[in-house]
Amino acid sequence: MSLSSLPLVRLPEPYKTTYELHIVSTERNLRKFQLLRSPRGDEGIPPPKPLDHALLRFTDLAQPNPSSTPDEGNNSPWARAQRSPVTYITWEGLETPTVGQIWNVVHAIETLRSEFEIFRGVMSGHGSDILACELQGVGLAIAHPEPSAAPGKPIPSTTNHLGQLVFSRSSFWQGAGSPFGTRPAWVSDPGIYSYMRKPLSNYPSRPRQHTVTTGFPERRVHALHPVRPPKPTSGSRIYSRYIPHLDEFFSVYALDYTNDEHLGLFNKWQNDPRVAQGWNETGTLAQHREYLRKIQEDPHQIAVLAKFNDTFFSYHEIYWTKEDHLGAYYDAGDWDRGRHSLVGDERFRGPHRTIVWWSGLMHYIFLDDPRTEFVTGEPKYSNLAPLTYDHATGMNLAKLVDLPHKRSALILGSREKFFHVAPLRFDGSDTLDRNPFRSLKL
Repeated sequence: MSLSSLPLVRLPEPYKTTYELHIVSTERNLRKFQLLRSPRGDEGIPPPKPLDHALLRFTDLAQPNPSSTPDEGNNSPWARAQRSPVTYITWEGLETPTVGQIWNVVHAIETLRSEFEIFRGVMSGHGSDILACELQGVGLAIAHPEPSAAPGKPIPSTTNHLGQLVFSRSSFWQGAGSPFGTRPAWVSDPGIYSYMRKPLSNYPSRPRQHTVTTGFPERRVHALHPVRPPKPTSGSRIYSRYIPHLDEFFSVYALDYTNDEHLGLFNKWQNDPRVAQGWNETGTLAQHREYLRKIQEDPHQIAVLAKFNDTFFSYHEIYWTKEDHLGAYYDAGDWDRGRHSLVGDERFRGPHRTIVWWSGLMHYIFLDDPRTEFVTGEPKYSNLAPLTYDHATGMNLAKLVDLPHKRSALILGSREKFFHVAPLRFDGSDTLDRNPFRSLKL
């Protein structure tokens, strides 16, 4: 049976493949699930390999017995793992699940129970040993740490951790074990580099090379920085993720300034008085076409549009900070990136949507290049709305900077903190009492 209260598990576009959590049994209030295909009318192309397994079962996360777990005084990796919940993953027959099928199980667990930083997994079935090695090889799981204790305390003598794996929310959302090649699932659309005859995954990583950009007198830039990779194909979908609480897909597209729809939206939004108050870019279609053409030819930035399902609602500019004017105001890292944003369609405002695209854009930036350690921002220091959402997604106010046109708050968000907090869905919480993990975002 299935419960309507259980969320759907859906792959990102272009697949949009749908799975349902079916409850196979319930023992001692612990549900055992099977992840089953549940086709819907809006699905796209099938995934390269099946991500469901007819004989695979897994339990809901079960909390350990407090009487048999280490107390809070032992905060070693072993003790923290022992205090984490556990899922039991089993299968029958000789067909060992693939890494991709276990990735989808973790996907389902993260969709259902996103509040846990880590959880343990106990696997049993044919080939479980080699599967455990594969999961560790791709970084989706690690072996349970060995027993340890605080200095001066005896190391516990126990073997109950043997054979257990530890899965990390951070590793999953960074793309570990993605079944779609060398890029994380949410940034793996085949159309991103459609100008290439063979997929980019057929080739080694790009070599590290440096160049110098001088922007004077237009921009206060003179920077040594890495040679940037070619931009995604104009018009391609560069990020997609299913949003359970909306039952919608959030996606990001590389803007094509030669596309009449893209240009028309940019022109309409920039001429909206609400947007113009912050952006000051009112103009004609011809002026805006030229504005976007310059961005397209500038290797340090990319213009993108974002959608909920089939409706474009916002415009963003993503830039490499080191060769941007902001890079002159702090010690920018080689791979730091920043973003400017506007919501053009007012129907898509509100915290239940804003937290989705705000965190989604950061998620894209961190996934697009694993060397990016910081996402930056430069909102007007007195503009509380962006500062609030930056705070909610794990970013911090580093300092105030005086740009030529405004006093800004320099905002920095680290990769480590973003994936530790994992603010990828709206929980409706507005107080620390209702959501204790929100304190980590301070």
